[in-house]
Amino acid sequence: MLNSSVRRKLNAMRDIPTIPIVISQVLQALDNVDIRVTLLAKLIERDQTLATKVLQVANSPFYGFSGKISTIDLAIVIMGLNSIKEIVIGLVVQRLFARSKKTAIDINEFWKYSLFCGSTSRLLARKLGYKLAGEAFVTGLMHDLGILILANNFNFHFRKIFAICEEENISLIDAEELVLGCNHGDIGAWLADKWNFPIHLVAAIQNHHIPLEKLNEESNSSLGFDQISQPLTAIVSLSEFFAGELGFKHWLVEHQKSPLYLSTEIFDDISGDDTLSSSSAIAKLKQEIMDEFERASEFQQLPSYSLYK
Repeated sequence: MLNSSVRRKLNAMRDIPTIPIVISQVLQALDNVDIRVTLLAKLIERDQTLATKVLQVANSPFYGFSGKISTIDLAIVIMGLNSIKEIVIGLVVQRLFARSKKTAIDINEFWKYSLFCGSTSRLLARKLGYKLAGEAFVTGLMHDLGILILANNFNFHFRKIFAICEEENISLIDAEELVLGCNHGDIGAWLADKWNFPIHLVAAIQNHHIPLEKLNEESNSSLGFDQISQPLTAIVSLSEFFAGELGFKHWLVEHQKSPLYLSTEIFDDISGDDTLSSSSAIAKLKQEIMDEFERASEFQQLPSYSLYK
């Protein structure tokens, strides 16, 4: 739960980016399953940065049409609406990163970590049968934005949190609760709500560090993926687990690891290959995760703030 004093400070801030009008219109259009390609293309073309990014992604090696897609209409047909939504939200989140001040964390490493969690969430969603893989990408990309807001706007508290982590050997989440009375999940959920994102997406951001059995007393951490109450939260927590496993959390030195909603309990659901041993299945999955991250290369270079002024 967001502490009232933290909420007041968040609401008073002026440098948290809002979603530009054109981008907002594109997102609303994407929620309409009957939207005409030509109308959506015209909306996208009103934002030069967005139009450029859409064409860049459409011509990336992932789609196999390098240099052949020259119109937004064709790009939409090739990529589909979910991919367009990923690009739109990706640009909004990049804008937040590009505006970041010099902080206690390495912004470029944190962006790479966030992108890794987004692409990993997308892959896990496909493997686990979560139908909205694009939504999983967005949630994974955004799930730790509360940390960035803390680093940018609560600098004194943020440094105190890290000092307590080291001095008392406690997790980041526990230190945040001690200093702020809430944690970065609560702050990230505040931003997602401010951007009018769906309630289950907001919940995934808010709850990804709350163990399953604590979030719902009736839940059992041994349940399979299709039986848990917050599947998107599970996907995001798994993406963070793999970020640690594969070396994408260098921006954070955490002696005592923060808990996650769900992690290793559903590995059997993910591997999907009974012929492999557990360790072999996880090794195969890690390679697939790295391959998926490489496919997100169009977002890996953090742009300068000037693109978004």
